Amino acid sequence: MHAYIRDEPVTLSIRPTDTEGLAPEDSGLTAVAFYTPDNPHPSFRALLPPETLATLEHAFLEPVRLGVLAEEPETPDGEIHAMVGLELPADSIETGAEAEEQSPAEPWSTSSDAWRGDVHNGDDAPRTVLLAFAPLIRLRRKHPEDFGEELADLLESALAGDTRPVLQARVDRLLEDL
Repeated sequence: MHAYIRDEPVTLSIRPTDTEGLAPEDSGLTAVAFYTPDNPHPSFRALLPPETLATLEHAFLEPVRLGVLAEEPETPDGEIHAMVGLELPADSIETGAEAEEQSPAEPWSTSSDAWRGDVHNGDDAPRTVLLAFAPLIRLRRKHPEDFGEELADLLESALAGDTRPVLQARVDRLLEDL
């Protein structure tokens, strides 16, 4: 797993979007889009449970550090499937085991650890985690020779609003290939 952490904090806002066709009405998930102040286009889109949405709304009251987690594709022309994450101090995150001790919930409701990437940059630096909240997919790599540069570019492109919903991007790619 590769992680890229952006040095400069980012100001983000969250706006609800239409959930039609994205999730069953009784799923409890909310469709949202994330915006930077200078851009009318969404940087990221996600379907989130109420707990994650509340955590992000609280965190976004001030600028935050973001990162991207992704596995490098086996081939240079492979798609990149990444997750955007909010960098948080490791000791501020409740683990699934701690949550189960506090309240007996369904096993799947506390298994959010699968979406966290542990980032540790040396013995002196405080341990941090990325609370992943939004998927990003790049269909065609721009930097096949440098995956770190690819992840940095992916996040910066998204923050600039240069993203499209996956279905639209796939259709556009199909039409380009014709």
